[in-house]
Amino acid sequence: MAAFYDYFNEQKYADAVKNFLDLISTSGKWDQKSIETPIMLKEGFMIKRAQGRNRFGMKNFKKRWFRLTNHEFTYHKTKGEGALCSIPIENILAVERLEEESFKMKNMFQVIQPERALYIQANNCVEARDWIDILTKVSQCNRKRLSTYHPSAYLNGHWLCCKFSADTAPGCTPCTGSLPANIQLDVDGDRETERIYSLFNTYMTKLIKMQEACGSKSVYDGPEQEEYSSFVIDDPQETYKTLKQIVLAVQTLEQQHTKYKRDKFKKTKIGSQEHPIGDKSFQCYIRQQSGSSTYSI
Repeated sequence: MAAFYDYFNEQKYADAVKNFLDLISTSGKWDQKSIETPIMLKEGFMIKRAQGRNRFGMKNFKKRWFRLTNHEFTYHKTKGEGALCSIPIENILAVERLEEESFKMKNMFQVIQPERALYIQANNCVEARDWIDILTKVSQCNRKRLSTYHPSAYLNGHWLCCKFSADTAPGCTPCTGSLPANIQLDVDGDRETERIYSLFNTYMTKLIKMQEACGSKSVYDGPEQEEYSSFVIDDPQETYKTLKQIVLAVQTLEQQHTKYKRDKFKKTKIGSQEHPIGDKSFQCYIRQQSGSSTYSI
């Protein structure tokens, strides 16, 4: 893989991958157009069914070059030519699989828009899954995303799935692209609390400096320190009280942790199962305790 790595070991590829990962991993509300330069996410040949923009137009299947960016989903007659159709990302309401019975064709999925659905057949099941995943991720924050859809096509004046005759009938099956409303997250409260404590303890110096800055500002409106000039403290007194409570709580926990470690250190025997002879981590801990505390072996 050395030659392969050297070929792609350029900053432009690293930046492109970073932008791509940032784009598809965004979970909050965001504007796709906030990134001015379009980022190409995926492209390739697939077969699409004509959308039938006029009443008597033929709805046949044609091979087209599809291209997805953070701005739009387009298809072209061939690679490099102008777009025959462009679907803005904000107009994608859902991306779901299409049942095989609709057109007697495998590996099909549908890109649902406000007025119609675009039916597409991928080259294989892996490609179909990839396209569905990336289209879903890039459009998952759209405000008008659907909660239900039709798993089959609308043919001969009715939906094949639910038999409704109105082409505007609401979907009959829940969408799979969004998280269920009753999802339960398994959160380890003790571990998360310890993580918060560790962050506070790591940046204790900055917390104290910020507390001092709030104190000086609330007492005599002293000059802001450069480190905290990038944001405005609306209520220095309340911020000072909050920081004081945080610092006190972290220091109290640190004292309890230190006491626990010292007690365990005094009771631990070298050569025991907890700390066998030759354990470098325990030997390092012994040196720390011997140099920083009154306890010794």
